[in-house]
Amino acid sequence: MSEATTASDPIITCGARTRRQSETHRRAGRLAAALADAGVGAGQRIAIMARNDIEFLEVSLAAATCGANPVPINTRWQAPEVAHVLTDADVRMVFAHTEFVPIIEKAAESANASPVIVEIAMPEELTRETSVGGSSNQPTGRHALFEEWIDATSEPLGWVEGAIADSMGLIYTSGTTGRPKGVLRHRMTPQQLLSIAGATAQRMGLTPSGQMLVAGPLYHTSPNAVALLALRMGTNITIMPRWNSEQFLKLVHQNRIQHAKTVPTMLSRLLSLPSGTRARYDVTCLTHLIHSAAPCPPAVKRAAIDWFGAALWEFYGCSESGAITWTSSADWLEHPGTVGRPLDGAAVVITDEHGTELPPGRIGRVFIKSADYWPDFDYLNQLAPKTTPLPGMITVGDLGYLDTDGYLYLTGRASEVIIAGGVNIYPAEIEAAISALSQVEDVAVFGIAHSGDLGEQVAAHIIARPGTKLDETIIRTELAGELADYKVPTLIRVVDDLPRDDSGKVYKRQLRALYERR
Repeated sequence: MSEATTASDPIITCGARTRRQSETHRRAGRLAAALADAGVGAGQRIAIMARNDIEFLEVSLAAATCGANPVPINTRWQAPEVAHVLTDADVRMVFAHTEFVPIIEKAAESANASPVIVEIAMPEELTRETSVGGSSNQPTGRHALFEEWIDATSEPLGWVEGAIADSMGLIYTSGTTGRPKGVLRHRMTPQQLLSIAGATAQRMGLTPSGQMLVAGPLYHTSPNAVALLALRMGTNITIMPRWNSEQFLKLVHQNRIQHAKTVPTMLSRLLSLPSGTRARYDVTCLTHLIHSAAPCPPAVKRAAIDWFGAALWEFYGCSESGAITWTSSADWLEHPGTVGRPLDGAAVVITDEHGTELPPGRIGRVFIKSADYWPDFDYLNQLAPKTTPLPGMITVGDLGYLDTDGYLYLTGRASEVIIAGGVNIYPAEIEAAISALSQVEDVAVFGIAHSGDLGEQVAAHIIARPGTKLDETIIRTELAGELADYKVPTLIRVVDDLPRDDSGKVYKRQLRALYERR
């Protein structure tokens, strides 16, 4: 590491940049004072559209200090999507890396909005790590700079009663099936705040003076929340500006990382590395390598357990309700394919289309109840946000079943079920079978229109692992003894990439649209 750590003054590292956390807290305090001087206070919303960087955490910490409500914006969104957030959330101010300033400006103009834009200059290391070139790394000169806002006050903002409770972030769902919805959590009590912090730290394996790695995008719920908790706990933080499989292993090895949060796609890409590359790095320091956000194919999960052992943990949850189920590696090996069982007062019920509870083993709609300490929520600007036949429970569209021990298994989303000749086909089952092939790195199975009378047919887009041979004939031959013939994809394409968001979810509507236009 570029700078020695101490128990009393841990550090944040991002690429070649290192900053002591004491300095980060001072800078965030001064930014909070500048925000307060500008009239930004309790519950007012400030958006952040930035790459993974130290400044992202400083803005988030400053918002919590003055009671503002931070709204992270997906850095892959374009102006129309950003415009929706600016108006839907009534955003007062936007902090953006120079790269994204033109998108913010275009979005504001189209939405007839006028948020204050604060430009975060991109350091050379960040532009190099993220391959951003040209004028994107040079300040536009059209807006005040982030450092100017920090320099505007010499003293950090003092204690503001209730500021942390007021600042619970407004998180927008990923929008894989429609326009993103703002998840607005109800104001939490001090007891709820402490309970969430304690449970998260314990389950995520965070410790004061420990080492954690941010591998996913900070605009996503889980990496954001865990990184901010680590900052408050004094855990040393290493931030990856962008995902790179070998760089992940290198950082774990060099910094003796104990905690890292990933998604199944990242695990699959780690497994695609040559065996010699993987053997070069010692990852035994990991105590909690956690994955979530998307179903993990059983073949990938089993291989990851073989590599990382008891350090591999998984949870299932959502922005609305937090983590619902957890599973250890040992539990998963006893219940292959599970995403775990509910903990901390959370609950899962499986129902049919009429809301009637189904017995173990029957596939239906997954209804969930949050952990006892998790706050309630509303969808921003929606009058009837949570219509449900089960009081106190919600569904986010997932399908699955419970086993007799109460472990949950996911089979896909209700919107993705393929109906061919009146038979329900669940993409997750087919994706698991295809992912078990040693040549496959990633796969997405989806339904497209059938030219005859079957309604839909099964399609699959597949990414091959580097250095392997994979074609339609090989795939069909391998699947012949694994799946019923009606489940074997009619259309198979070996492709270079899939339209996944950074949390691992596939935009299947984009894949279906490729065939709707033909």
